[in-house]
Amino acid sequence: MWHAHDLRLKRDVAIKEVQPPYRVDVADLPAARRQALREARSAARLSHPAVVTVHDLLEDKGRLWIVTELLQGLTLGDTVRHLGRLPVHWAAWVGFQLLSGVRHAHSMGVVHGDIRPANVMLTEDRVVLTDFGIAAFDRDPAGSSTVPVARSGAYLAPERLRGKGLAPSADLWSFGATLYCGVEGRPPYPNLGPLSAGMMLGRRPDPPRRAGLLRPLIEGLLRHDPDERLTVDQAMQVLVEVLRRQGIPAATPGRTAGELPSRTAPTLSGAQPHGRSPAAGWPLAPEDFTAGGPHDDSRRRDNPYLPAPTTRPRRHRNGPPGP
Repeated sequence: MWHAHDLRLKRDVAIKEVQPPYRVDVADLPAARRQALREARSAARLSHPAVVTVHDLLEDKGRLWIVTELLQGLTLGDTVRHLGRLPVHWAAWVGFQLLSGVRHAHSMGVVHGDIRPANVMLTEDRVVLTDFGIAAFDRDPAGSSTVPVARSGAYLAPERLRGKGLAPSADLWSFGATLYCGVEGRPPYPNLGPLSAGMMLGRRPDPPRRAGLLRPLIEGLLRHDPDERLTVDQAMQVLVEVLRRQGIPAATPGRTAGELPSRTAPTLSGAQPHGRSPAAGWPLAPEDFTAGGPHDDSRRRDNPYLPAPTTRPRRHRNGPPGP
């Protein structure tokens, strides 16, 4: 990857050559590059604060280069290594930002395929999922999986290790595994490698012990059966509820700090959101939150992973929560 300067538009950018992160047969390389090109073009249609912006695609003598916005910060993996683990309220904020980007991508028909801490950038005020298109080397154009277990195995859904095609539910497993790493300081299967990858197909990961209110969410995402896994809407509801209980606005960067992604539901303190219409411009559809407030039992029946009600939220200053 290179730090470059766009002479025409007078801006700094990042340029990354799309190369197989593991060995690919020579005969498969052109097909893999075509797949990466298709997916990078799809990613270029995405517009969300939690998704890296793709500026351009360059091809030269069969080689493919992706030009993206330049991000200044640390990956989630580096941050966890520095801190040991993330506090629960910080992990919930990071998870909300990240999942809002994943949800946007899925709504546009784009599945990432390689969500893991190394592909999540933490900048001053954003959580950004990177490497769209580059992850295409994890699979061939026919939809089967050629999986780099040594690199991403602990964050790949079990069905992908079985060789099944990529689906949005696989991204949700990877998101859950990434959130697990954030709160626990290690991946769900810390010793997973090429020779031990089969172990995760026969057992569940150790229960998260430091996840607090996020534990039901993580366990609901790390279900081996994709049909039993939490949906993206259910997971978003849980994250919003956890943030509300912590007194942290569930907003992506650029939104008014006091706004909440609900048309009718009050905050835990009873205060109504202020500023623009609470439903305007949010990554969540207003109809997802048409039930009553956080103490409404009907919402808990629809989504049993929501945390039990409390009376007082924790208060934090506006902006990204500190550790």
